[in-house]
Amino acid sequence: MNTRDLSYFRILVEKRNYTEVAEMFSVSQPTITQAVKRLEKEFNSKLVHVDRVHQKTEITRSGYLLYEKSKVIQENLDLARKEIKAADSQKIKFGLPPIIGTLYFPQVVQKLAQASLFQRLNISESGSSELLEELDNGNVDIAVIATIKPIENPKYQVEYLGSRPFSVIVSAKNPLAQSTEPIDFRKLMKEKFVRLTDKYVHSQMLEDYCNYYEFEPEIAYDTPDISWFKSLIRANVGIGILVADEVSPYDQDLVRLDIANPLPESFNISVVHRKSYILKPDEQKLVDILKQMNIKNTKGGYY
Repeated sequence: MNTRDLSYFRILVEKRNYTEVAEMFSVSQPTITQAVKRLEKEFNSKLVHVDRVHQKTEITRSGYLLYEKSKVIQENLDLARKEIKAADSQKIKFGLPPIIGTLYFPQVVQKLAQASLFQRLNISESGSSELLEELDNGNVDIAVIATIKPIENPKYQVEYLGSRPFSVIVSAKNPLAQSTEPIDFRKLMKEKFVRLTDKYVHSQMLEDYCNYYEFEPEIAYDTPDISWFKSLIRANVGIGILVADEVSPYDQDLVRLDIANPLPESFNISVVHRKSYILKPDEQKLVDILKQMNIKNTKGGYY
């Protein structure tokens, strides 16, 4: 089976027009027609029906089945090209979320430098949600990821490191800052929230809490920047949810409140790579060193 034929067919399903597909690939229309015929012969099934009376191109059920599978095939081919192209590269495509990079990654930087690995890291710094997408498309090969529940997706090889709790963060100016007890999340219904964008797991955590207690949070501001997030809360623009370790006694005018009725979700940290990806020896060494990060006993804030 010719992968080019699949590419033609996939676009034909989306465009429903042989002429447009031919122009898109700079080939003749008969080239597209012959590609479809080869696929129909390969799968012994009618994939496309051309209604010449009404000038319509209709896709059969078999055609739609092949279309869905062809998308997966194309994704895997694109991924293979990236992996093979990088096979001899000395660089390691590594994903690291800002919070993990600040709080936990420094524990192993010296060991990575001693192993001559730190200088070879091509680091993509983004939120965990985006880094999982980068793992899937091959822009990152290894990442340290935070999720609100342990990763159980069979397409990933996962080394679980530990978990940390989430806390409510408020300005010292906010009356909630005077609380000496863990805060009942239901009492936050009338508060305004500063929210990290959905490239971080924190936005999902806030959504889960609000859904569980059946209220719609009033969002004062969305931001992808941790520093700006904390600055807005410090200015009492709103309150927020953040992994507990990210707020320390050195964060002036910020108060961290434990949650009295926490959900069974936390800031779960794992080293992740695609199960289909064969690690090079130096990449395996990187994983082995990353596994030495001590997450469960990391002290932060008021712990």
